[in-house]
Amino acid sequence: MKKNVKDLMSSKFVKVAEQDQISQVVVKIAEDKETMLACVLDEEGRLKGIITPKEVLRAVEIREFGTIRRPFFEGPEILHILSSKYAKDIMSPPVSVKPEDSVDKAIDIMLDKGFYEVPVVDEEGKIVGLIDYFSIITSSMEYLRP
Repeated sequence: MKKNVKDLMSSKFVKVAEQDQISQVVVKIAEDKETMLACVLDEEGRLKGIITPKEVLRAVEIREFGTIRRPFFEGPEILHILSSKYAKDIMSPPVSVKPEDSVDKAIDIMLDKGFYEVPVVDEEGKIVGLIDYFSIITSSMEYLRP
């Protein structure tokens, strides 16, 4: 039986605004302790971007610890991170699925992007939840057992 995103999604997600300070974003993610992805929303609740753990760790590493241990950082990227103050400065373009999409589409995004969660949006682009790695593998356990 083919599953749709709506069958496995959760309505829980971390919501931030474009103008939230990076420190506020980090606090919201840390306090949630269940989701790793922050969803950047506009005033109407539409998904404008996402902040992944990678972006948060880059900002924390440079700002908090003053180190740059990754050789792939380029000068302009370091300056951008150092000068970033708001969620909009570090967010990535939005990636999402719709409730009616197949779970396969969410899996493809997770594999292609290296994410463990994908935002779920309605037809107007308003976020309605997340689908995550754990909900997918939990729903598939019966098929994976020998």
